[in-house]
Amino acid sequence: MSKKVLIVDDEEILAGNFRTYLEMLGCEVQVATSGADALRTVLGFKPDLLVLDYRLPDMTGFEVYDALRTLHSCEAVLMTAHPSIEVCNRAIERHIDVILLKPFPLHELGNVVLHGLPAGTPREQPASAEQPDQVERRRGGEVSFPLKLYDGAWVLADRRRPVADTDVPLKQVTKGS
Repeated sequence: MSKKVLIVDDEEILAGNFRTYLEMLGCEVQVATSGADALRTVLGFKPDLLVLDYRLPDMTGFEVYDALRTLHSCEAVLMTAHPSIEVCNRAIERHIDVILLKPFPLHELGNVVLHGLPAGTPREQPASAEQPDQVERRRGGEVSFPLKLYDGAWVLADRRRPVADTDVPLKQVTKGS
């Protein structure tokens, strides 16, 4: 049986990329672009996991989660580009153990959805130990599905090609050229 995931994010292209990636991992995925849309979707879909954006056009991710919990019980992951102590404390109050900080590589979302919180947080590891996941994030990785661009391609930011090693000078543009 595949894991059922409801993605709640108002950025449709980004949510579509998340959906495509998670479907490739074998998940059944629905997307809601607002809190109201999520409330309508949850009754028929009954997800195992909510992946919630913190800032939505009609409510916060926490307001969505609180309302959805009265309709259907499931775990949640919070996504935000605007982390704060208040957001972390509100997540802890709701037993939301994972906050993904945007932008993040898609494999981090896949790991959380399929396996939950990764074992071994930095506090449990020696400071000098370099984690394979951290190495993968710096070096990027191979992605074999079509990504759509989002806001200047930040979804692809960890996949950018290295700058060429050539020392070719840039052609100078002068008036009248």
